[in-house]
Amino acid sequence: MSSSKTKKAPVTDLVRPPDSTVPERPLTLLMVAGETSGDSHGAELILALRQQQPNVRIIGVGGPRMAAAGQRQLFDLSAHAVLGLAEVLKHYFKFRGFFNQVLQLARTERPDAVILIDNPGFNLRLATALRRELPGSRTIYYISPQVWAWKAGRVKAMQRDIDLLLAILPFEKNWYAQRAPKFNVQWVGHPLLDRIHQVEVAEPNAGWIALLPGSRRTEVRAHLPVLWEVARLMANQHKGLKFVLLSPNDEIQKYSLSLLEKFPAPNFDFEYNISYAISHLSRCALALVASGTASLECALVGVPQVVVYRVHPLTFAVGRQLVKVKHLSMVNVLAGEDVVPELLQERFQPELVAREALDLLVNQSRRDKMKHRVAEIVATLGGPGASQRAAKAILFEAAFAKVG
Repeated sequence: MSSSKTKKAPVTDLVRPPDSTVPERPLTLLMVAGETSGDSHGAELILALRQQQPNVRIIGVGGPRMAAAGQRQLFDLSAHAVLGLAEVLKHYFKFRGFFNQVLQLARTERPDAVILIDNPGFNLRLATALRRELPGSRTIYYISPQVWAWKAGRVKAMQRDIDLLLAILPFEKNWYAQRAPKFNVQWVGHPLLDRIHQVEVAEPNAGWIALLPGSRRTEVRAHLPVLWEVARLMANQHKGLKFVLLSPNDEIQKYSLSLLEKFPAPNFDFEYNISYAISHLSRCALALVASGTASLECALVGVPQVVVYRVHPLTFAVGRQLVKVKHLSMVNVLAGEDVVPELLQERFQPELVAREALDLLVNQSRRDKMKHRVAEIVATLGGPGASQRAAKAILFEAAFAKVG
């Protein structure tokens, strides 16, 4: 075993006597994902990595899907996801503890590469610490932070601390090239495009409306009560509607149903399912969706949508000063114009949402125009295979650390 590889061996390997029969340590990757969407993307990435290099060793933190895909997890970080300045400050010491645990795992295991998945509030700080603590490891960021929307000044630190950035949106590579030309950025395409080919897309049912209040408890708490009132108002004005509540996992579904127990029995047909599976979404004629990954999933299957969102007033006030884009929905960001309606903050009121939703449900001309424009936007995202392309780039980059 070469001296460079000995330095990368875990502590338990270092105490073994030299022996040429001891097998070389497999390529070790530490992956960090802190949100439900990151857990899904990370799981798909793990499967792609194992297809290309079956003996790769994957450790770190993520969520239940990454664990099921084969990651040896220190803990489930996705279960603690929060959004907004006020929530982050409230849980500061908890997340500082998580940060220290992940950093200590990296020090102990000395991975050949660390893959940071989205979650910039946590992962960009971790990238800086890793550059200082583990200069021999490669740091790879999968799914670019939205620095093009706010805090563009972070690009310099990212170029310093990150060896490879894997972008999933078509404009990101050029955006970075203009501001950090020496930054190693590759566009691999959007991983959501892989999922649409893995499930059967159903025919939409007229009058079926998907409710997607979010993937975090804080989002569900802010959005679901309003959406439930929207459903009541819509059912009073339009007969034969059915509402389908979609939750990303068991924990969020249980939390959502516990909130609904506090409301009167619905005056409409209602069902609930787990995951934003394409098969569930495609059965619906309309979606009322919290801005995020789910909005793009609706776009992929051509479901017209009304985007909603509400955060703590402090978070919104700070964000309004920092954000440089006009839209919140990724569909509108990619289009550079209003394609899907956004009802945010004080405009996220039951009466306004119900009025917008009913018009989009019955106005066929408006529905067709939205579906046509959304299809044009989806076509810019590239083809399927993002996870495989990302895995290939990661293994290539990690190989340099392995032999370095």
